Amino acid sequence: MMRKNIFILWALAIVSQTSCTKNALDQKPNATLAVPSTISDYQALLDGIEGGAINNAPGLYSYRSLGDYLADEVTVSDNNYTTFFAGSPFITGVLEWNQHMFSSLTQLLEWDKQYQVVLNANIAIEGVNAIARTSSNQVAWNNVMGMGLFLRGQMFYNLAQFWARPYNAATASSDVGIVLRLSSDPNPASVRSNVQQTYTQILSDLKAAVPLLPNTSAQNTQVSKVRPSKAAAYAMLARVYLAMGDSIHVGLYADSALQLYSTLMDYNNVPYFSNFNAETIYTSMDQSGTIGNTYGPWAVDSTLVNLYDNNDLRKTLFFTNNAYVGGYAFIGDYSGYYSFTGIAVDELYLLRAESYARQGNVNAAMADLNTLLLKRYTTGTFTPRTAAGASDALAQVLTERRKELVMRGERWTDLRRLNARFPTTLTRTLLGVTYTLPPNDDRYTLAVPDYIIAASNGSITQTP
Repeated sequence: MMRKNIFILWALAIVSQTSCTKNALDQKPNATLAVPSTISDYQALLDGIEGGAINNAPGLYSYRSLGDYLADEVTVSDNNYTTFFAGSPFITGVLEWNQHMFSSLTQLLEWDKQYQVVLNANIAIEGVNAIARTSSNQVAWNNVMGMGLFLRGQMFYNLAQFWARPYNAATASSDVGIVLRLSSDPNPASVRSNVQQTYTQILSDLKAAVPLLPNTSAQNTQVSKVRPSKAAAYAMLARVYLAMGDSIHVGLYADSALQLYSTLMDYNNVPYFSNFNAETIYTSMDQSGTIGNTYGPWAVDSTLVNLYDNNDLRKTLFFTNNAYVGGYAFIGDYSGYYSFTGIAVDELYLLRAESYARQGNVNAAMADLNTLLLKRYTTGTFTPRTAAGASDALAQVLTERRKELVMRGERWTDLRRLNARFPTTLTRTLLGVTYTLPPNDDRYTLAVPDYIIAASNGSITQTP
């Protein structure tokens, strides 16, 4: 069994100089706990193996669905708001976009768990670096190093979508970013980087991971799809460049991923979604965040549901009318149950299509969009889309992006990056009170939880 004490000690230490010793990894509280020392140990650490089963893999803990509740994808009826959330200052704060939404918390899994994965990654990176790479261990060595780098880059990216300012090249060197922990040593004080440093590190980790990882998942299994591949790393790079507004690199990396894996499911043959389906490149889900998952007393915003026409199979595969939530409930997670925040082929087509549209290649943009939509409409009912020009193509791609990537944690990032050109004011009415989040509002960058700042003895500064 991997030593949980390692995770707990360092997860606390990442926020500050704490009382944890430099030799935390050497402590052995009892005979059942082991310190990782071999390549297979470090692989097990990254896989989250406990009791011989991969049931706690870092890929399963990618807490991005907080953005689903901050964005405009869900709503809650007055009855459910009163029944379930009136006594929860945190959730009411999220729904109201209150800048002090975390003030009542002593633990925020969306922060703590992702930095715990960063810890695991750093331990593994340092551990295999101390082991000579040979012809006999090269495949295993590469996989551990590549996976460690990928996971660290993935977690930093996820955290940046909440605690770093939206990327703006003109101000990135002065805008506040996230804490970048690049070592398992708990002693250095944690400080926030700037946005440029944040994204430079994310790109560095993911690019370094690419040559080390296998091209694609070898099998359609949990073991293969919770481990990243070269295709997954290319896809993550496309995501990162999308958040940075670099459309050329978005297209290059999305295309690189599609060259390795491009299977789309035909929704005419899909009665429901299962985990590790054929379209999934990398499985990641928001299994048990502080706010919960998409299956609860939430309703999908009616504006979103109304975007689908009757021949669009996504309308019935994604949503079901449910009296309990007071509207439409979301049932379309690619994980089969928990909030899917991983990487799938549909997103790659949308990434490449947006890149083409922004570069003025209308025909290529619409070709990618039509390739995807043909698999989403009832057989014989889909008419290929055309566009009057690049702006029209881009608008269509963005609309389909919203309709396709529902509840995957992407909408919050899209609002952050698109607000300059496509400003959107979010509104939510709860118990007769209307709350708003204007475009480019400071609340698009969340406050650091008070308990984190307190634990850091002030080395981590609050979001301005």
